[in-house]
Amino acid sequence: MNSIFSFLLQVTLTIAMTALIASYIRPHLRKVLVDLCGTEERAQFWTVFSNVLLIGLPGILSLSYRPESATLEEMFFEIAGRLSGTLAGFLFALICIGITVSFFALVAPRVPKAEAK
Repeated sequence: MNSIFSFLLQVTLTIAMTALIASYIRPHLRKVLVDLCGTEERAQFWTVFSNVLLIGLPGILSLSYRPESATLEEMFFEIAGRLSGTLAGFLFALICIGITVSFFALVAPRVPKAEAK
């Protein structure tokens, strides 16, 4: 297996995994953002922004991979190690979004339920 194929495999796996996880989180995040933002348009912007961050940060981290292994077995474990690093980048981005949303959820003005009806 050559180093170009290894690089492309690692980048593809990173983008696929983060896109899959982001698509799982998207509907739940959207509900919270609609509640916090007040309008669909604002929530849509922040949902797209979050998706770009959740997929883009690990994608950028995966581009720094430079294959060095000679055998297929070494390459497998090298790619697995890099994937763990890029998933750590995904978790970092997710934690940053979670802290930001939590902060705004605490300070956002709420309409009492009796007035909302």
